[in-house]
Amino acid sequence: MPSSPRRRRKGHGEIVPPLSKLQRIDELLKIQQETFPQKELTADEIERWGMDLANYPMGAIEYAFDTHRRLAMFFPVPAQIIELCDSYLPESETTTRSCEPECQERHGRGYGWNDIMKLWKLYNAKFAELKRKLTKAEWEELYVEVDKARGQVPAWRA
Repeated sequence: MPSSPRRRRKGHGEIVPPLSKLQRIDELLKIQQETFPQKELTADEIERWGMDLANYPMGAIEYAFDTHRRLAMFFPVPAQIIELCDSYLPESETTTRSCEPECQERHGRGYGWNDIMKLWKLYNAKFAELKRKLTKAEWEELYVEVDKARGQVPAWRA
């Protein structure tokens, strides 16, 4: 004979509030310990991890710990996780990232890569010749030479 479904006990199926950042960092550190066995972390160490990572969004922290777990060979130090947090860009930022309109107005109006390389070579040659810092007039000569090579003067120098 089929049995009727059990009655739910009170309290089951309730929404659990999300973990605090420090609790989540503690969880992520425990995962790292499972992957890279080492001594137990003290509460003070976990608190310092929390202070070190306080300025980063939770998505960046989770990304950093996951990336480190998959790619590293040893338990992380804060500097490694912070470096990975700095390299984190959420999907929305990477796909829609572009210059501000003010920046876009200046595109193509200055020196390009080839112009800068030419200026660098001219500067090095002049510096080797004079063996001192260049004056503003000497820099202006270098700019004029680069402008002649490129065939036009950029808008900011006109």
